Amino acid sequence: MRLLRSHSEGFDPAQPWIQESEDIRQDSRLFKQIVARRRSPHTEHRHSFYRLQGPDWVNVVAFTPEGELLVVEQFRHGIDEATLEVPGGSCDEGESPMASAARELREETGHEAGTLIALGSCTPNPATLTNRCHTFLALDCRPVGELELDAAEELRVWACAWPEWERMMREGRIHHALVLTAILKLLQWEGWPAFRSRLGF
Repeated sequence: MRLLRSHSEGFDPAQPWIQESEDIRQDSRLFKQIVARRRSPHTEHRHSFYRLQGPDWVNVVAFTPEGELLVVEQFRHGIDEATLEVPGGSCDEGESPMASAARELREETGHEAGTLIALGSCTPNPATLTNRCHTFLALDCRPVGELELDAAEELRVWACAWPEWERMMREGRIHHALVLTAILKLLQWEGWPAFRSRLGF
């Protein structure tokens, strides 16, 4: 990369701001809202930053042995409309991301994977969120039982042909940012070209 501009002489964005205080404003089931009072190591300027602290998340890009993608459809209360997504959810306390991915796949689709591959992680919004979202590829997913949903979860499970999924992404029907990131992780997977070719996508 080629540096074009910088905040000031000797500025290093990797140098942390100095923490002066921290207060928990709200502690809900999903997040703790934290107000951190911090001071710039470069200018001594003080500012309050709002941070949301919560568990890590997982997304599972799951394929059946026939090469169909398993997706879930549910109503999302943030945007007040239904979305099509890959299975996913929050990591339970003390649970590894891989174990969480296997659990969420089982609960939300009734399927188990023959193989589970870690594709990497992302930071959903590093400006305010402290957690990470981990993406896994689940291959040879087969039905093993009924759905195991929380009381507030209502969803439909679809088997979607990959060309149809690609078309829906192009049309903007798939718009969940973390789902789109999961698909990007899939496309960056070194085994993707061979997998796609084998299934004739």
